[in-house]
Amino acid sequence: MKIIHTADWHIGKIIYGEYMLDDQRYILTQFLNYLKEEPVDALVISGDVYDRAVSPAEAINLLNETLSKIVLELKIPTIIISGNHDSAERLEFLNGILSGMNLHIEGVLKNEVKKVTFNDEYGPINFYLLPYVDFLKARNLFSMNFQNKTEVILKYIENMNIDEKERNVLVAHEYVAGGEESESERMLSIGGSEYIEPSIFEIFDYVALGHLHRPQSIVEHKICYPGSLLKYSFSEISHEKGMNLVDLKEKGNVNIQKVSFKVKRDMRVIKGFFKEVMEKEPTSDYLHVILEDENVVVDGMNKLRSRFPNVLSLEYPNSKTNTNVKSLERDLKKTSPDELFEIFFKEVKGRDLNPEEKKIVKNVFETVIKEGSDEAWNR
Repeated sequence: MKIIHTADWHIGKIIYGEYMLDDQRYILTQFLNYLKEEPVDALVISGDVYDRAVSPAEAINLLNETLSKIVLELKIPTIIISGNHDSAERLEFLNGILSGMNLHIEGVLKNEVKKVTFNDEYGPINFYLLPYVDFLKARNLFSMNFQNKTEVILKYIENMNIDEKERNVLVAHEYVAGGEESESERMLSIGGSEYIEPSIFEIFDYVALGHLHRPQSIVEHKICYPGSLLKYSFSEISHEKGMNLVDLKEKGNVNIQKVSFKVKRDMRVIKGFFKEVMEKEPTSDYLHVILEDENVVVDGMNKLRSRFPNVLSLEYPNSKTNTNVKSLERDLKKTSPDELFEIFFKEVKGRDLNPEEKKIVKNVFETVIKEGSDEAWNR
């Protein structure tokens, strides 16, 4: 049985104020084209299909359109669980819309784990659908004082009554110890209570995980994160995004192939002095620009965007401004406006105001403050 394992679509994601829906639609179109050209037996989406619990209408429409084509047109059996970003109740509602069409969604965490069984020439394959496990909710569901997430997941596994002679797949959205994080994932907890020991998954033939955005295997060909379809932070620029094509043959025989897509706009970091950067080839990619100039470029972001329209962030690691700002510890409420202007002037121009300039600045602020007070009094 050939299965597509994907996760962390985060439809409706906003990065640095940039709405990613256009990029997501572009990648999902390629995803659908792949499914049309390379028939598979099932699709597994391991959580975080949405980026927010209450998603905008455009994000909901994009997911509905995509699932309709997969389930109704291509007739691919599809399994979806909720992640920590999804609204479990809203996601499970889709079951009603496409019920009876081999769409299996498990959004709300329950005592029991939903089991879905498919068959191929080697016999049955059992999929166990475990949505994101909220630690406190699990304690209440079982009325047990679990100490960590490993204990919770073990309890669920014990309740599955797994037949070890058959092929078994766990679909989950969790942080398994040994996984490598990136900046775009939402922290599940402070400390290590949410980390799950990989050894508890020994009974499964394949563990289809979601949550971590870097494609990786905790145990090769067994416990896998396919990663997100797109790069969602500059910490992910080296990631090769895509999905896993999992070929489950007879018991104990699992092969995994990485499938990648061409993105509409890549996410990259460019570095250099301002003049050098401005001479680089124009691009529509999402950029983090690191300028090595010591002095801050006046209106630098807008100047960069005149050549690179999708500059999302700008950094001056060597600038005096950067050093001064980091080392400056002062109570701004106790600093007069003219003193604040002096600080700003020095950071931008690289020198102090001379006595005559200080006098002019002080007079200007005193006039502005007086006029403001008179206006307020006249009201």
